[in-house]
Amino acid sequence: MMSDESQQHNLPGVDEGKASDESIVKTHARIRREPSNGSPVLFFTSLALITVLVFSWFYLRRYMGEKEPQMYLHEREDIALYRDWQDRPRGPIVYDYYAIGEKLYTQMACVGCHQANGEGLAGQFPALAGAKYVTHEDPALPTKVILAGLTGPVTVKGNEFNGVMVAFGAGMTDVQVAGIVTYIRKNWGNETSEVTNDQVAAIRAEIGTRAPYTAAELKSYFE
Repeated sequence: MMSDESQQHNLPGVDEGKASDESIVKTHARIRREPSNGSPVLFFTSLALITVLVFSWFYLRRYMGEKEPQMYLHEREDIALYRDWQDRPRGPIVYDYYAIGEKLYTQMACVGCHQANGEGLAGQFPALAGAKYVTHEDPALPTKVILAGLTGPVTVKGNEFNGVMVAFGAGMTDVQVAGIVTYIRKNWGNETSEVTNDQVAAIRAEIGTRAPYTAAELKSYFE
C-alpha cells in the first residue's frame, strides 16, 4: 500500500508506474489551461458593465432631462442662485413696438402694396404717409382696419380706391398688430402715438370676428 506521502504526489490521470518526465510535463500544462471558478476575465467584465451603467445614468440625468433645469446644476451655490433667479421680482415686459412693426412691414404684403416709402401705388393702393386713417388721434381706427380689414370704395388724401384690405387679426398676435400700427403711425413723417398690445387686445375683444369694415362704418371717426 502506498504511503500518504506518495498519494499526495500522485497526479490525476497519471499511472506512476508508466509515468515519464514528458507525460508529467504535459499533465501540468493541461491543468494550467483549465479554467478556474475565480476567472479574472469575468470579474473585470462585470466591473466594466457596472461602470457603463452608472455613467449612463448620470449622463441621461444631466443631458437628457427636460422637466427639471436644476439637474444641470451640480454645485449647491449654483442651485441657490437658480432658485433666487426664479423667485426674483418680475416687472412688465417692455416691447419695442416700432422695431417689431418695421420688421413685419418689410416681411409681409404691406411693403408690396403701400411701398417702402408709404406712398402706395396710384390707383391701386392708398398711401399710409399722411393718411387720416393712419394718423387719426384715436389709434382704434387703424387698429380695427388691421384686425378686420377694409373693403369697398374709400377716399384717402383726395384719391378714391375701390379694393380690399385683407384682415390680419386672425394670423397675428396682439403684440404684432400693435407693432404694425405703431410703425405706420410713427413713420414717413407721421407723428402720432404708439399702440400697445393691451389696447389691441381690448379692441379685438370689442369687435370680435367680423367682416371687413366699409368706409361708411368708419365715417364717425371723421365727423
